[in-house]
Amino acid sequence: MRTEQISKRGRFSVLDSQFPALDFTAALALLIGHFLPWAAHAVAPLTRSGHDLSISTNFTPGAGIFLNEWFLLPLWSASVLMALTIRNVPWPQRALGGAFALLIASLGLPAYPHTLTAYAQPDYRLQFFITLGVFALVIAILLTNALPTPVHAACSIACAVASTVPLIGYFAVKPSIEALYRSPVGVGAGWWFTLAGTALLFGITGARIFARSAPKRAIRPSVRAGADLG
Repeated sequence: MRTEQISKRGRFSVLDSQFPALDFTAALALLIGHFLPWAAHAVAPLTRSGHDLSISTNFTPGAGIFLNEWFLLPLWSASVLMALTIRNVPWPQRALGGAFALLIASLGLPAYPHTLTAYAQPDYRLQFFITLGVFALVIAILLTNALPTPVHAACSIACAVASTVPLIGYFAVKPSIEALYRSPVGVGAGWWFTLAGTALLFGITGARIFARSAPKRAIRPSVRAGADLG
């Protein structure tokens, strides 16, 4: 019985070791998806990436119901995931990875020169302060030596749910884009990359929770069996 418990724990330990690589893969998919085409059009200049939509949606007639900031959620999520991925590595590498995570988050800031006065401009204020909040969260994650599994899982779920918002919202603004172009637009590779990253993130989170709870469930029957034998 003891050997079986050790074997199970060993399998879950191996599974735990794969989570950082999977987190990194999900973050990379979200990051790449943000800059690939979402609104695919036969005329290349009319194709819009997720980043383009995060700039132009508010100015698209009829699409104002969906805020620019929603299309930045996968980008901010990628930044947080990068921080979660490298939080346990030694400090020189952690600082380098943290700088990369902050660089990703900084892409959510309004373009220069709007950044300088974004805090006072209604069109950019929300985007500006959310990005600052992501900066603070990334730094807090990097400075935390031991992040409890429930907190890690909560961050991952929040990133997955946040990234789902623009996936759905794209279909809310798609008719407005088509009306503006007077021609149909498709679902580009960026949308599919974001979907893949979001789905992977949901799967990772579920597996992480299961991996933490399964060994405890495995021990309880063995404890009861030992008590019966006694």
